[in-house]
Amino acid sequence: MEETSYFVPSTWARLIAKFIDQMISLVFYLPFAKGLYLLIFTDDDVTISLWQVLVLLLIPAVYEGVFLALMQRTPGKWIMGLKVVPARDVSAPLRWDQCLLRPLTERLSIFFSLAPFALAFFRYDRTHLADWVAETRVIQFEPRSSRTKIRWIVGTLLVVMNAYEGMSSAARVLNNVDWENGQVDVRALMDLQEPMDMEM
Repeated sequence: MEETSYFVPSTWARLIAKFIDQMISLVFYLPFAKGLYLLIFTDDDVTISLWQVLVLLLIPAVYEGVFLALMQRTPGKWIMGLKVVPARDVSAPLRWDQCLLRPLTERLSIFFSLAPFALAFFRYDRTHLADWVAETRVIQFEPRSSRTKIRWIVGTLLVVMNAYEGMSSAARVLNNVDWENGQVDVRALMDLQEPMDMEM
């Protein structure tokens, strides 16, 4: 890869890229469409095994890991002109362990909600926990309209609120798992989310 100028991407570009990726990855949830249909349109009990829960959690990680290995970016990042590169040498390709570690670390959001991502507001290079673990960073090749700034207030609020919300939600989910039978009652989980959402 030829050396070229690169820039820290805007928060909006990254958010839009994430949204695009989430829309595309919905295709991979089609095998679970029956459970979703029952959940929305009936009063039937909807239970899934712990293996299915694991698959649901890993779908985004596999999606991102495969695309990082193939082209160093997900389709959303490609559309938005972003690229994931090694933190120390932006001209080098990603190693296989970086392609695995980055998306797997991002799955910590099940315990801390968006808090690990909000850490990026404390950095000029907008790297967050997954970048630090995998030694990566996200760049763009088009100049920004303004320089990055550290957002102490926004960052602190997002980290505190999301860490609390994430841990509280994870505790409720774990308490609702039927460990003996290896199943999760999805309808009960959805009912647990309602009071939490109303508090916000």
